[in-house]
Amino acid sequence: MVRSVEGMLLPPSEEYLPIYIPAEILEFLRGAEYICGYVVYSYMYTRRVQKTGGSTYIVSLPSAWAGKNGIDRGSEVSIKEDEDRLILSLGKKKKEIVKKVLISGSVDSEMFLRGLISIYISQFDTLVIESSRYLTNELREQAKKFARLVMGVETFEESSNRIILQNVLDSESFPVDKAIRRMSTNVELMLEDTVKGIESSDLDLLESVIARDDEVDRYHLYIFRETNRKGSAQGPILLFILSRILERVADHAVNAAKTWKDRGAGVDPTELIKFFNDARKIFADAVKVLHAPQFGEINEIISRKSAIIDEKSRLITEAKRGELVAVTSVVEDISRISLYSTDIAELAMDRVAFANSEISIS
Repeated sequence: MVRSVEGMLLPPSEEYLPIYIPAEILEFLRGAEYICGYVVYSYMYTRRVQKTGGSTYIVSLPSAWAGKNGIDRGSEVSIKEDEDRLILSLGKKKKEIVKKVLISGSVDSEMFLRGLISIYISQFDTLVIESSRYLTNELREQAKKFARLVMGVETFEESSNRIILQNVLDSESFPVDKAIRRMSTNVELMLEDTVKGIESSDLDLLESVIARDDEVDRYHLYIFRETNRKGSAQGPILLFILSRILERVADHAVNAAKTWKDRGAGVDPTELIKFFNDARKIFADAVKVLHAPQFGEINEIISRKSAIIDEKSRLITEAKRGELVAVTSVVEDISRISLYSTDIAELAMDRVAFANSEISIS
């Protein structure tokens, strides 16, 4: 019976003593069944395949192998297909981007927060915030607020004079296209809830719309950072412009919610609701053609601009004197939502043009 010993080259018979070979040579020989009449033995790991999300298959890595090769969360590995085998090897080691913020003297907290957001957009893996003496509570709170305002940043270490933040998310693990889809879904729900809040005078619902704007801003900053990281190619630029438009649509939903909370009492919302539902329809149609573009549908959405402007003028002209301020403000926000939605349709047309050398128009 042949014994399996790691690091040993054994003949097919026990008549001979086993010969020890160095690990690097063994690595070279792995996979061969016989070499000059000898058998090479190495560890064989067995793993059970798991399935998640309906289409993703997961196999865990042996912890000893991962530890030996410095594999950790976020590490990259390469997988090569070879007939009925998958060959896994270490990916290229990414150079860590470390940035530092050195604080001396009195610092304006708002300027400090804006600076952190700019550093986030410019890319970092680790961000060290350090003071020559100690970090004030105000700056400490702003650093924590920054981690809440952006995606994928966590506090790694904190002391009296230093905070270390780490970025744990990028477009390798969370693609920009997926971020755009989630962002557009959030905006669409904000529009829906703004209409419901105005129609039923539900101030709590309107307040929740206002609070959710921060989440949309987080997506926008993430997309800005990731498209900036990918360079100036047309695709990333269009995605950044799209995220900016989605962010502006959310801002106008928030403005409408705030106006109705403060000035909507006693105002008949019937005509505004109709105009707002039209805007929601245009937005939903624009997002749809963005992901499944058809030139005819795109052009139809873009051609609605003049009707939006006409309806805006009519509603403001017919507004009652006591309702003029509230109606004018909300109508302006609704019209901007509609017009930004037609801009999304134009971006959909641009994406088609950039992605295809031949375009069918019917």
